Amino acid sequence: MEPKDFFKKNFNVYHIIGMVLGAVLAAIYWAKAGHLSDNVLKNSPILMPLWGILVGYITFDLIFNARNRKNSEGNE
Repeated sequence: MEPKDFFKKNFNVYHIIGMVLGAVLAAIYWAKAGHLSDNVLKNSPILMPLWGILVGYITFDLIFNARNRKNSEGNE
């Protein structure tokens, strides 16, 4: 599999929206409550948005794949 095909399959518009939304929400959470915590993940302004990117990617990937699966089952 070529890198171009890999990125085309695994990074579509839904994944990018999920990653951006996750990073923004994680940064807002860090600014409001996380920086006062003793937890290493919540206390770090770098790790919190990275965690948000990961969670956003996985969440939107699950939604996107479930939607595709539902559409493909309806076509059969």
